[in-house]
Amino acid sequence: MPDSVYERGFNSFSVPDTATIIEQSVCKLRNAIMQGELRPGQKLIEAELCRTLDISRASLREALRILETEKLIAIIPNRGPSVAKLGYNDVEAIHEVWALLTGEAVADYTRVAKDRDIVELQKALDALKASIASNRPLNQLAATNAFFMSVMLKCGNSILIETVISLVSRVNFLRAQALLHQGWGVVYASEIEDILGAIRAGNPDTARRATRKHIASACAAAKQLALAPDLSSVPKNKDSAPFGRGQPAKRASTAKNPAEAPGKPRPASTEKTVKEHPRTSRNQL
Repeated sequence: MPDSVYERGFNSFSVPDTATIIEQSVCKLRNAIMQGELRPGQKLIEAELCRTLDISRASLREALRILETEKLIAIIPNRGPSVAKLGYNDVEAIHEVWALLTGEAVADYTRVAKDRDIVELQKALDALKASIASNRPLNQLAATNAFFMSVMLKCGNSILIETVISLVSRVNFLRAQALLHQGWGVVYASEIEDILGAIRAGNPDTARRATRKHIASACAAAKQLALAPDLSSVPKNKDSAPFGRGQPAKRASTAKNPAEAPGKPRPASTEKTVKEHPRTSRNQL
């Protein structure tokens, strides 16, 4: 199973102290993609990346191959590497399958969750709220990943975990970009709180519906971003800088209402974004 940001939860975007040169480069490139410093479809010039990351071309190519397994980089023969780009239909299809599988996983988790398990979920929710208050979108995404990975690992279905990780890796850039807009993080936190409330109440059906609603919300934001011909207007994380340069990045919009931020996707009605599926046994998937 690839070591993806979804799988590593709270450590999604940190560079481990014991990381090798290649692992450090993978983390730096991944973060640059998540923060929008490297844009979907952007061609990557190996010579420039080698200078920026201070690594050899052989090490860079190994780092790019790792990111290719996460679906963040596309390597096309005779054309070189570029940042992966998803179309509108791809985004919709990924979220639909993600909602189906994760909804069932959360419902199953609700039936077996212990008090100590719910404490772990509450910890992730608290971290999400704290990162919203400090306006750190990548930390918001890491906390959300930690919440759902706690659920996935408790389910004990390795095939389901691997499938969901593969799906989410492909839309992590769009998720991160949506969270750069003030207002979206608050929406996500409210939805995660609804999921946790249903789990705590021991109601699998309500937990499933709340999970699908949350993923539908993520899909609505991701589709609007995927339609944008140029993401240069998308605000960046306040702590980020253009990749390979020392200039400070633009701050996210300070508009209180997400709909007021120029060039940003508005939280839309999500009732029809992801189709509601009847309960499906994993054996039927």
